[in-house]
Order: sequence, then structure tokens, then C-alpha cells
Amino acid sequence: MTDFLIASDSMLPMLQWFQPIFAAEPSALEAWGTFLYNVMLVALGLGFVIFVHELGHFLAAKTFGVQCDKFYVGFDPPLQIGPIKLPSKLFHFQWGETEYGIGVIPLGGYVKMLGQDDDPRNAAAEAKRSREGTEQDGAPKLNPRSYQAKSVYARMVIISAGVVMNLVTGVFMAAIAFYVGVPYDAAIIGTVFPGDPAWHAGLEPGDRFVRVNQNKNDELSFRDMQQSIVFAGLRDASKPVAIGVDREGDVKDFSIVGTTHHSDPSRGIQILSLGMRSTFVTQLSRTYPVSKQYTKDPAYESSSLPALQSGDIIVGIDGESLPVSRYASEPLGYELDKRLEPRHSKTVTLNVMRLKNPENKESEEREPVDVVSNPVAMKTFGAGFLPTPVVAVRENSLGAKAGITEGMKVVACDGEPVDDAVALLLKLSAKYGKTASVEFADPAGEKKTLEWQIPDAFPVPFAEAMFSPTGLELPGTGIVYAISNIVGRIEPDLPADKAGLKPGDVITQVRFSPETEEENAYFKDVLLGAESLKKAQLVDKGRNMQYWIGTLQLMRTGMATELHFEREGKVDRCNVTIAKHPSLNWPDRGLQFIPIKRTHQVNSVADAMSLGVNEILRRGGNVLEFLELLVRGKLPFRAVGGPGAIAMEATDAASRGISPLLMFLTLLSANLAIINFLPIPALDGGHMVFLIAEAIRGKPVDEELEGKLRLAGVLGLLCLMLAVVFNDYINISRFYRG
Repeated sequence: MTDFLIASDSMLPMLQWFQPIFAAEPSALEAWGTFLYNVMLVALGLGFVIFVHELGHFLAAKTFGVQCDKFYVGFDPPLQIGPIKLPSKLFHFQWGETEYGIGVIPLGGYVKMLGQDDDPRNAAAEAKRSREGTEQDGAPKLNPRSYQAKSVYARMVIISAGVVMNLVTGVFMAAIAFYVGVPYDAAIIGTVFPGDPAWHAGLEPGDRFVRVNQNKNDELSFRDMQQSIVFAGLRDASKPVAIGVDREGDVKDFSIVGTTHHSDPSRGIQILSLGMRSTFVTQLSRTYPVSKQYTKDPAYESSSLPALQSGDIIVGIDGESLPVSRYASEPLGYELDKRLEPRHSKTVTLNVMRLKNPENKESEEREPVDVVSNPVAMKTFGAGFLPTPVVAVRENSLGAKAGITEGMKVVACDGEPVDDAVALLLKLSAKYGKTASVEFADPAGEKKTLEWQIPDAFPVPFAEAMFSPTGLELPGTGIVYAISNIVGRIEPDLPADKAGLKPGDVITQVRFSPETEEENAYFKDVLLGAESLKKAQLVDKGRNMQYWIGTLQLMRTGMATELHFEREGKVDRCNVTIAKHPSLNWPDRGLQFIPIKRTHQVNSVADAMSLGVNEILRRGGNVLEFLELLVRGKLPFRAVGGPGAIAMEATDAASRGISPLLMFLTLLSANLAIINFLPIPALDGGHMVFLIAEAIRGKPVDEELEGKLRLAGVLGLLCLMLAVVFNDYINISRFYRG
């Protein structure tokens, strides 16, 4: 009984295909030790899932008295390169009539039973081996211990036992995980992007998802919430998604039509999004407290960056304490963002709780420390870009009530003409708590002025490196405008001025060109190589100017950048370098925080088993839904993962603890059970189809026909395995290339 391990990757590449393996920055020896330990756990876990599946077949066969010649995890085909014979087994031994072993090809496993062989080339020889002469009527007499000699019912039990064992062990693995405690990133909104569906609907930072369509769960993770939205969009992106969020103890329902315009064009798949990101707690990352885009950039002196340490918890700004929610003991990120980001042009004091004995991993004793945080200069090549006309106005907002509509132009701010869309946002946000005035003009030229008091606290989201960001919001107004690719201002003596760019030039392509050894090292370290950014890319809907300005903040100052532009109908190009802006500061100071973590844990075995059953049913449903969308053409084949994707996901799960690994193995168990029960010849499901046909007809399917179908099935599976391995190569290399 041969079974293949093929992954229908129900997590999808756009939902964070791969996550960091290590959460800390340990020594090289510790890192290697941790890595090897995780690899060992993954190997044992994957081997266990395959072993359990084959054990189901084996025990059922033994129960019905079938002779089992081999029991293997992994395949052991003869391997030879020219005259050199390669080992096909890692380990094997004989016990009784059965040879037990581990094959060198870790793509599944098999139980070899007398009278049954999935290789059509061996079918005739195996049929002959299972016979003991002939009956009186001339029919072949089968060995009573052969697989073919057993009743249809017995063979059905043997065939289905592997699937049953996977489902049962999946329930137990999930139950153990829930009993120990399953950590997850809570589905709490941290950022709502201006102009996107969540923003229009009125979702707010701090809202916690408890329902997405039929997926109702008070312990919903952000990843599962996203996946539910994605699958809803693959079915029908125009259909509203039913959302339920917990807002300060009250559940509020929304019906939101999502958007697909944030999809990565290179993925070839339209992914539904509501336009939001998760939150974090204000505890600094153990890896880098401050982003490498500043610490690895020599233009930002270490003395100018905040002297924060790994594990610091920011609890206040300038003596004002941050509120703490009921979801975590630390303040949540959005509470920090809306107070810190408007102060981007000011030096502030971060009130921090720091570990007294960071070397003692058992001690959580902390002491208060004040850390000075200076403004962080924006990175630029010296050109400002004109704002587009208004692209969105939220219903019942201050802007809507003032009569501002989509299509109106932003003409002036506080009496001064607007020639830089980013500078407009930064100028207004720096006036928090004060009155501002912005003048608009409609297409007919009629002007209208909006005067309002800017709030004291609000986030300044810029959606760095997000495909097709919608735009920027005038603080507190509900008015969103975008950044055009038309140069509106040239800063004197900066690279764009020296390169000869002029107001009115239209930027059409951008290419970053790391040249020196230091720049290439920075590019590899900070952007993981990101080969796509080294190629000329269009300034278009996907990579609009807001995307490029956000991406620019990740680059090293001094790095060469090639710009293509149009001037008076002619196309030209110039070379500029990245510089620090002389007067504008970036709202994001590069502080790196950890995600908000919650733990789903139960105290009774009964509750754990109930959750285990729900989990295997839910994961099985995910796999079936994935396969349905794949067959209907709603998903491209590139979404299917193979051994590489499984290994990456499993290693990531193992690095986060035993419970996440058990939950991943539960998913894999459901995956293996369903995939192997598909009606494909050579898989369990194909065998079951033949048995059902035999039960209906009262006699076996013609051996020659069955052999041909089985050969076709084996060849199809081999082609599928090659295709998913190629998918792994493409997806993993794309991840590392950026």
C-alpha cells in the first residue's frame, strides 16, 4: 500500500509563506544547536505522521491475516548512477515475516502486502507469487494470506485504516497542544489603512475579530482570520465578507466588500484584503530593538538612535503613561503609534521598563529607565511629488460634512501652495492639537476651504512597501489623497537637483543599484537580497509613488538609484543617490516590537479532545476548500507546496515550541488523509474506487485495465511531485530574492 506525501498548502504564499526561524539573536553555537534540534523535531514529526498512516494499513492487514512483507517510512527504490549503486535504505531490519525500514526518499511510505503491488511492472509477478496452484474449475487458487484473497469488506478496512489513523492521531495531537497551551497572534487590528475597505467600514485599531463569515472563534488568530478572508475572496471577491469584532466588550457586526488591489502582481493571484495590519505589544524585539534600516546605515549615527535594549517595554512618552488593554500586560502598539508618530519632528523621552538582570532568563524583575529618542530624518533623493485629487472621503466624516468630495484637488495648506504630498502630511501631523486650514478646488475651479482642529493623538500610517497603497489621510478629516509621480518640488543641492530633475517631470521607472561591497552587504542583510528591487520597475498602480517612497526608507543613504522620467513628451533618465532630507522627519522611528501573543489553553481532557476534534475537522475543511478552489481554477497551481514548503513551515513551527509543531502536524495529518483518499489510482482513494466497483459488479475490475489506470496514476503522481518540487524552488528562491 503506497502513500505519497503531497501538500495542498492551505496557508497560501501571500499569508506569510515563511517566517523567521529564530526569534532571538543567539551565538553561532546556540543558533546551530537550536537549528539542529528543530530539524530533529521536524524529522521526527513528519516521520511520525507517515508512520501512523502506514501503521493503520499494517495493523488492519495483520488483523485480517494478510502477509506483510515490508513496512517502510520513505521509499527505497534501487538507485544507481552508471556503475555506482547508491544506498536505497537508511535503516532496515527483519522481524518475523516483515522487513521494517526507512527509505532514502522521504516523500511518503508503504506497506508491501502479499498479492498487492502499486507498481504495475510488478503486478503480474506479484499475482503469480500470491497463487497456490489452481481450483478444480481451473481458476487460480489464492494464498489465503494474500491481500486479494480477502473479502471486499476486509480490503476496504485495510485501505481506509491509514486515513482513519491520521485523523485519530491528528485529534490527539491537537488535544495535547490545547492542553499544554497553543500560542497564537491575536486577531487584533493595529493599523487601518486610509481609503481601504476596513477604513470605509469604520473598523478601528484595537478591534478584535471573533467571526469571519462562518468561521466563528473567540480565539481567532490573525493568520486564520486573514485566511478566511482570502478564501472568501477566491470564491467571489465582489461578495461582502461578514465580520464580527469585539470592541471594548461589545460585538459589532460589519459587512465589508474587500479589495484585491494590494495583491503582489508577481504572484499571479488576486488576494482579497480589507486593508489592515495586526498590532503588537510595546516590548522590543530580542533580535533588533531598532530597525537595521537605521542601525546598519552609517548616515544614522548610533548616538542619535535611542539607546534601547532587547526586551525593553515602552510604557509611556514624556511621562504620559500608555493605556493597557485587557488583552496583554503591556501596552498595545497602536496606543504608542498614535502618540509617537505625530511627534515625528520632536525629541521625546520614552519611559521604559527594563530588565534588571537580563542575563538571568528566569528573572522578570524590571526597573524604570528614560530613553531619549531623536527625530529620524526621512530618506529622499531630493524630489517632492504633487498630491493627486482626493481619492476617498469617509462617510459621515468631517470632510464629508464639509462637502469635500472625491476628485477635488488639494490646492493650499495654511495659505501656502502644496507642491509635496508627503510634506503636506508631515506638516499637518506635526500640528497635533492645533488648528489647520486646507484649500480644495473642484474640477470646475470652485474653491472650498476646510478648517479644523487636528486631534491630539492619531496614527500616521504610510504602508511602507505595500503594493498599491491607496493614499494618505489628512489627520482627523476622513479625506484621503494619493501621491502622484509628477515632480512638484526639487530640494536645492540634493541629488535630484544635481541630476537635473525639474518640477513637472514624470517619474516612470525606478531602480536601486547597490554598487560597493558595503551597499551589497546592506542590501543582503536588510532586504534579504531583494533582487526585484535591483531591476528597473515601473511606477504604476501596483508600485505607485507611495510604495516607492516607503521602500526608499529601507535603503542605505548614498546608494545609487536610476530614475526614468518623461519631460515634454520625451523619455530620459538620470542617476541620483539617496540622502537624508534636510527638514522632514519620518514618523516611523524604526522601533521593532514583538507581536501580541495569546495562549489558547484548556484545563480538562474532555475540552482538549473536543477542541482536537474541531481542529481536525476545520483543517480538513481547509484542505478540501483549497482543493476545490484549485480544481475550479480559482487558485494557480503555484499555490501548492511540496517537501520544501512543508519543511520550512514545520521548522518554523518547531522553532516556536512543541504546541505549534503539534498543530502543524495536525494540519499535515488532515492533509495526508485527504490527499491520499482522493480517487486517484495508486492512492488509497483509487484502491477504494476499484473495491466499490468490485462490490457493485460482484467481481474484480479487469486486471489489465486496473494495471493501466494504476500506471497512469503513478506517472501522474510522479509528475505532480516534480511540479510541486519545482514550485518549492520558485517560491523559496523568490522569497530569498525578494
